[in-house]
Amino acid sequence: MSGSVYSVLVVDDNRMDRLKMIHALNAGDYNIYEAAGGREAMEMLRSQNFHLVLLDVLMPEINGFQVLEEMQSDQLLAKIPVVMVSAIDEQEDVKKFFAMGAVEFITKSLDAESLRKCVDSNLENAPD
Repeated sequence: MSGSVYSVLVVDDNRMDRLKMIHALNAGDYNIYEAAGGREAMEMLRSQNFHLVLLDVLMPEINGFQVLEEMQSDQLLAKIPVVMVSAIDEQEDVKKFFAMGAVEFITKSLDAESLRKCVDSNLENAPD
């Protein structure tokens, strides 16, 4: 990463999981934003510029699959790297994430250092 400050959107309906990811990222050079669900995430994505999205899969109303699908159908949002985050590790779902345009899949049990490395490596390809 260069000296730039990157904007990262953390999307998860579980407040404790959101806070865990935010806490892990606070050690990096990021502006961190949070959304408690898919609808809020889409509103934020359409009104602000983000360099990366950490997106939970299982959420009420609009789930991670639906958010990813909406993002991929929007020319500007499709350029933002999306890392899918889930407590479940179903191979079929993981294959579907990548087929839909996600850049990476991680489990919620990932430690803070590994999460930061994942975010940093995916920010290298982030849009300006």
